[in-house]
Amino acid sequence: MTFLQTGNSQMLQVRRLEKIVENRSALFIDQLDIAAGEVVAVVGPPHSGKSLLVRILAGMLLPSGGTVMLDEQDIYRVPAVRARIAAMFEEDLLYDRLSVRANLEFYRQLYRAPSSKIDEALALIGLSDQAQRPVNKLTPSAQRRLAFARLLLCRPALCLLDQPVLRADIDTQALFARLITQIASEGTAVLLTADDLAWAGKCCTHVVELSDGRIINSYTATDGSKEPVAPERLTPYKVPARKEDRIMLFDPGDLLYATSRDGKTYLHTAHEEATTNLTLQELESRLAGRGFFKAHRAYLVNLQHIKAVIQYTRNSYTLLLNDEKETMIPLSKQCEKELQDLLGY
Repeated sequence: MTFLQTGNSQMLQVRRLEKIVENRSALFIDQLDIAAGEVVAVVGPPHSGKSLLVRILAGMLLPSGGTVMLDEQDIYRVPAVRARIAAMFEEDLLYDRLSVRANLEFYRQLYRAPSSKIDEALALIGLSDQAQRPVNKLTPSAQRRLAFARLLLCRPALCLLDQPVLRADIDTQALFARLITQIASEGTAVLLTADDLAWAGKCCTHVVELSDGRIINSYTATDGSKEPVAPERLTPYKVPARKEDRIMLFDPGDLLYATSRDGKTYLHTAHEEATTNLTLQELESRLAGRGFFKAHRAYLVNLQHIKAVIQYTRNSYTLLLNDEKETMIPLSKQCEKELQDLLGY
């Protein structure tokens, strides 16, 4: 089966790529092509093979079979070609005790980029005023920005981004969408992964849906141009839960919050409660980019239903929801700081 045919000038060509893990075919991509200037979003639920694909394309893992060609050169047989690939992973991979600038200086030397690139990258990601700040003093969103900044030190032929908006606030997500569009406009082929298209649809030109390590669907913008995928093409998602003898399918927007207690995860809407087989961590991952916030280790809250943040003491906070019961949700001190950064209050 052929996917993403956009002419003969393909920057990345993947053919019959397979990875065997524990005697099982964990990934098999029959064909995937990305041309210079295209942004391909690989979407799918957790454990669908997205991160595995990125690590193989980055040269971190060897495939069990198949070929990956970058500008007509095999990335496994020609090691030098891997220098033309820049990657951002789920982990930030930063040196916590070094400053923002020192982190970028380390990678600048690896890429043999001019010193001026550091100031350019800092300005683009909005961290110029924090250049001397140690990484472990940055907010999670700022750390994510710094991880992204490494991509701006060079001009790669292929840019790989695995779950780039993890731990990123709304402003950072919007910034990344703009920068990815800019990188692509300069001729770089971009592949990014996401659990769904709630965010990725803002900057991608093509979509590949992955399930159990296989491509199950792919499509481009409706007019064939390099414009972001139309909102109506976003992948729908429902949260499954059980209530008595029924399997309930909840729209994420209808959920007030989810909580974990006694080893179970409970979903709450304005009118009912149901249990889901997903752990709170799995639910948080699946709802990434859909406006949910981890307010406490046992609570995941829909930001659209928060009415107020109440401070009782210096270190004690509670969220007030906008439902009829005016539900109160505990908010940890650290999460309150993250919520401040996220919402800017």
